[in-house]
Amino acid sequence: MEWAIKDWIHAVHGQLVTGSPETVIAGVSTDSRTLEKGQMFVALRGPNFDGHQFCADAVKRGAAAVMIAQIEAVGTLPEFVPVILVEDTLAALGRLASAWRSRFEPMVAALSGSSGKTSTKDMLRAMIAPDEGLVTAGNLNNLIGVPLTVFGLRESHRVAVFELAMNQPGELAQLTKIVNPEIVALTNVGSAHVGNFGSLEDLRRAKAELIVHARRDAVIVLNSDCYGCRWIAEQFCAGRDIGWFGIEEPAHFRAEQIRPNPPLGYTFDLITPESKTTLTLTAFGRHNISNALCAATLGYLLELDLDKIYAGIEAFRPAPLRSEVIELGKIAIIADCYNANPDSVEAALAGLTDYAGKRRRIVILGDMLELGDDAPMAHRIVGQEVAERGIELFATTGDLAQWASWEAGRMGVRSGHFETKEELVRAVVEEIRPGDVILVKGSRRMAMEDVVEALKARL
Repeated sequence: MEWAIKDWIHAVHGQLVTGSPETVIAGVSTDSRTLEKGQMFVALRGPNFDGHQFCADAVKRGAAAVMIAQIEAVGTLPEFVPVILVEDTLAALGRLASAWRSRFEPMVAALSGSSGKTSTKDMLRAMIAPDEGLVTAGNLNNLIGVPLTVFGLRESHRVAVFELAMNQPGELAQLTKIVNPEIVALTNVGSAHVGNFGSLEDLRRAKAELIVHARRDAVIVLNSDCYGCRWIAEQFCAGRDIGWFGIEEPAHFRAEQIRPNPPLGYTFDLITPESKTTLTLTAFGRHNISNALCAATLGYLLELDLDKIYAGIEAFRPAPLRSEVIELGKIAIIADCYNANPDSVEAALAGLTDYAGKRRRIVILGDMLELGDDAPMAHRIVGQEVAERGIELFATTGDLAQWASWEAGRMGVRSGHFETKEELVRAVVEEIRPGDVILVKGSRRMAMEDVVEALKARL
């Protein structure tokens, strides 16, 4: 990036307080610790930090300019350093990214959903050569991460794929406007984060912001097996072009003849509008077949060669802690610690059944968070699902997960609830036998990877 301040300062609604408008920035950073020489430092405020306190450090590291929302921060900086004053640095970061996006004309796809978006995006990454396209790295999918990803756009990029996350109304609208996609996709629409909304319908409306705020001619990609997606199609997609993917319901991109492929994954026939081919997906859970269909649909619309689409699906491997299978001798741990809501837990339990076969199954569950007033009942329903799936041992931790343990126990499952993870691990280790398969799942804030690491250390 080489971009003179005079060419974008109006886009961020900013005022140049000191320094020259001719100054060129070579990038954007929001972290003074990782800032590279020539980048502009944007001082963001957060619940646990205030970037204005680190402006001087950023300049010492070679920041070419600083963007602030507190005029007092100017006094800590040398006069020659360009300082841009804005009302809100987070909003200005988004406006700056939008202005940078407008300089390029790649085919852009944006995807969101209640679960599966990171895995879908990683499958697309496996389809797209680095010099051909830009794909969101890691989970840089929020109001900070998406703009920082946008700044990676270059003239050489023919395509770009952005993962967009949300847990509050209005977030998807802002992110969609920043990336200005020609293709938008929802992997699914379930109950994740419903506690941050008035109702499940309000949550669906917030997910639909991805469609409402995309350009009118954008192609929409939806999951035909998902009721929430079908509801959004009825409410918000009149007159729009829709590409459907699915397994159970009719769709343009379908999976047929699905069969487990021991020791891990599935073989299935991928049906596209112009081909049928048999693929092997090396990943835990049938939900990843749905993710593969979404990725294939997006790849097709991005005009990727079918051979690249097939190869990307077969090359995909889940990121750590996202349905990651860890083999410890004759014992297997499935670490699924990045997301937990009733839909994703049900999918994980189904995957556990496929993977374990006749092996004994143990489930360890932490709280499913952000479910609002329905949280106790949602956990009880999970407990019922655990019982109906024939899980042999069920252990829980967290204030809410005890409802799941109670319900499963009431239905005959050997269940236990523990106040601490340490107590849980001690109790479970005593019960584990060779051949057992252990699923560990919980919401991100529950940090269930602590349980995974403790089990690995003991086993």
